[in-house]
Amino acid sequence: MAVIDKRVGKKGVSYRARVRVHGYPVQAKTFKRLTDAQTWAKRIETQIADGEFRNVSTQAKKQTLADVINKYREDVLPHKAPSSQRVENTYLNHWERELGSYALSFLTHEIISKKVAELKNAGDQRELLEEGQKPNKPKSPKTVKHYRDNLEILLNHAQKWGWLGAANPMQGVGRITKANKERVRFLDDDERQALLAACKASPNPQLYAVVVFALSTGARKNEILKLKLKDLDLDRQVAILRETKNRETRKVPIVGYLKDVLLDHLDWRKDYVANMENGSDFIFPRTDGKQPIDIRKAWENARDKAGIVDFRFHDLRHSAASYLAMNGASQLEIAEVLGHKTLQMVKRYSHLSEDHTRDVVEKMNSKIFKPKS
Repeated sequence: MAVIDKRVGKKGVSYRARVRVHGYPVQAKTFKRLTDAQTWAKRIETQIADGEFRNVSTQAKKQTLADVINKYREDVLPHKAPSSQRVENTYLNHWERELGSYALSFLTHEIISKKVAELKNAGDQRELLEEGQKPNKPKSPKTVKHYRDNLEILLNHAQKWGWLGAANPMQGVGRITKANKERVRFLDDDERQALLAACKASPNPQLYAVVVFALSTGARKNEILKLKLKDLDLDRQVAILRETKNRETRKVPIVGYLKDVLLDHLDWRKDYVANMENGSDFIFPRTDGKQPIDIRKAWENARDKAGIVDFRFHDLRHSAASYLAMNGASQLEIAEVLGHKTLQMVKRYSHLSEDHTRDVVEKMNSKIFKPKS
């Protein structure tokens, strides 16, 4: 079906023709004259009906990429952690918008490569500017890699489901193997003291304990906020993180200053929860007790008050890992504390433990090569 829209812009009147057919990408073109737009639209409709465009006539009633995305959302996505679902939905929404109308057999590595390239260059700016929208921000190589890999996963599933033949169009799409180095932003001593002071002075009485927890254990924000009373055992000095990214329960030690802070927080919490109609199981409850507290605004205010720039809450996790490395923890120990399944994720901190490694080797060297007296 063809639709022609009249547009009035700074350069005068123009006519944008669009042809939509199920299983085939939308065809669109802008003309100065209405008759040219109508002629072009009729020609495209005829070519599609005659099967002159690749696979249109035979694949129009078969699965599109949008069908794959819908099935993936129903069968695969629910088995992933909530945080992973949120991130992956960003990629799925993008591909559904960009390629969802394409029949699977119409997808080629040229089409996909073009769309991946548009991600690198912030997409096709021309149509956005015609609509008067703000231009997109170019995406980093690492982000582009995530988008590309997500599409590959979708098409691999389509093959497993028998929706796609042996020829996967991703086979011709270049891999992005050298993405930007993993970000490692951690607080220096002055920044840490300034941040802790700002959090302690925050109008939000729970923020300080949450931040100390993150700095002490490297736990993610969601892992901390979802903690319930049953998950905390101060006698055994351990907390059980159940809402983890990889959906595997993990234990973190509650020792030293963190234990003292949590004891103070639990004392404060007794009076806070007593005023709630049904109480709360959360260690860091919202005012109604039904959900954990939202610290986003309080965190941003405290961070800004401390004068710290280019720093996210997740960077508290990097800070904890960096402090562990600088104090002699091995990569295996850091991985265990942070809950990483492989050592690859903690290699980014290896340079921070070089001094400790040097000291260990020096002690060993002086001992085994010590001259006999």
